[in-house]
Amino acid sequence: MNCYSNRITRCLPAALTLTLCVFCLRPAGAQSTHRPITDFTNAQGTTSVFGPTPDYAIGFSTSATCIPPQCDGRIAVVDYAGGGNRYLISHGYPSLGTTISGDILERPLADGRAEVTVTLHTTNALTFVSTWNPLLVSPPQSATTNPRLFGSTPTEVLAGGKPALADSHLVLTFKNPSPGAAMPDVVAWLALGNPAPQELVSLYFDSTALGTLHALAGLGPEDTPGKCVITETGVLFRGTFKGATSDGFPVESVDLHAIGR
Repeated sequence: MNCYSNRITRCLPAALTLTLCVFCLRPAGAQSTHRPITDFTNAQGTTSVFGPTPDYAIGFSTSATCIPPQCDGRIAVVDYAGGGNRYLISHGYPSLGTTISGDILERPLADGRAEVTVTLHTTNALTFVSTWNPLLVSPPQSATTNPRLFGSTPTEVLAGGKPALADSHLVLTFKNPSPGAAMPDVVAWLALGNPAPQELVSLYFDSTALGTLHALAGLGPEDTPGKCVITETGVLFRGTFKGATSDGFPVESVDLHAIGR
């Protein structure tokens, strides 16, 4: 799995409703506890595989219509954990005003593990969108190196590129080895496939970003004001994996729009 690619990063529809239902069904005597959201955000960005910046966020890609060798897919990266903003600040760039809030709810399980639900809200999260061709394996696909459709990467922002900023919502549920165990680095775990003791249950993500479109998006000339709306919902390991939803993700959307058109 690529840090900025692959549909394992899709998620659950009605994730909030599901989260509430899960806790309604907790066994008698199991006590849920809360942990600070920084336990999760501080665990992100431990690798730097796909560029000079830390791998601070997984990428959300669409399914693609492909007539080899061309595909019309898109892949988006949203700085939901704030790592991209911290990288900019560390290189002398003013803060983008990225703010993070949320909660970690941990429920002990009968087998000694803990079910963990991370709910993360982010404002002013740096966002960029690139082309995506799942048929192309050489060179490896990466949102940072593929042609840009919307927004700018951190290195592009440092070089004068215009940042696109999003409000985003992430709900991630997984099973940890034990209550109080360390949070995973999501990129290392899900995108890079590094060995990890966690078991994924579900992941939901949505965001809306405002910024500028690149001419390659086909929605106007370079720097046309635009919007990016991402919705990634799925059933992951809980579905029947048949037909159009065979990958477990019935909704995979990275939509770009020119504002005022």
